[in-house]
Amino acid sequence: MARAVEDILNRNRSYQQVEDHYSIPKAVVFNRIKGRKTAINKLGSGRSQALSFDIERDLENCIRARARMGILCDKEDVKQVVAEYVRVTNLKTQFVKGTPGDDWYYSFMKKHPGLSVKKPELLQKCRKDSRDPFVVYDFYTDLVQLFGENTLENKPAFVFNCDETGFCHDPTKFKAIGEKGKALSRISAGSGRESTTVLACIAADGSYLPPLIVFKGVYLFRSRLDGGATIF
Repeated sequence: MARAVEDILNRNRSYQQVEDHYSIPKAVVFNRIKGRKTAINKLGSGRSQALSFDIERDLENCIRARARMGILCDKEDVKQVVAEYVRVTNLKTQFVKGTPGDDWYYSFMKKHPGLSVKKPELLQKCRKDSRDPFVVYDFYTDLVQLFGENTLENKPAFVFNCDETGFCHDPTKFKAIGEKGKALSRISAGSGRESTTVLACIAADGSYLPPLIVFKGVYLFRSRLDGGATIF
C-alpha cells in the first residue's frame, strides 16, 4: 500500500496501473490518498491511532523533562495532560469527552519502551538543588581555592570526608513466592521502622576513623562501646 500511494503521488503510475501491479483496488488507493476512510500515513492494520507520532513524541519528551525536574506523573496525570492538550488545540480525537482511557494509555506505554512505571525514591529538595551543575562547579572552585590557601594539594591524610546513613532493622520489601490467590505475609519481630545510624569518616589516603554508631536505647551494652567512640 505504501509503495502504491508513493507511485500515485510521484506520478510514476496511474490508478489502473497501480491496481494491475500491486493487486490493490484503485478505489482503496484513492480513498487512502484522500484520507476518506483511512489516514494516508496509516500503514499497519487495526484502528487509527488517536494522536499523531509527532504529538506522542512530544508527550514522551514532556514526561522525561518532568521526571528530570522531579515533577512526576502517574497514569492519571498523563491522561489529564493529553486531555488538556486536546481541549486547548481543539483536536478531534476518538476519546470520550476528550479524555483518553486506559486502553490508550497502555498502548502509548507499549509504543514508547523508553518509559516505564517505577517506584520513585524520596529526594529532598535541598539534595535536588545540590545537583545543579552551577552549584557543583562553585563547590569545586571553592574547594581548590581552600586547598591552595592551606597548602593541602599533596596532603591526602589531611583531607577527610564523612557521611552518615541509616540501616533499617527490617530489610526492605522483596518479592516472594506463595500460593496463588492467597495473601502472603512475612513475620517481623518489630514494627519495621527501627534503624541504626552509622557515621563513617575516611581520609583521601585511605585511612579512616572508627565508625560512630548510634543505637536506639538509653542503656548500652559495654561490648558495643569497646574500641569505639565515647560520644553520647
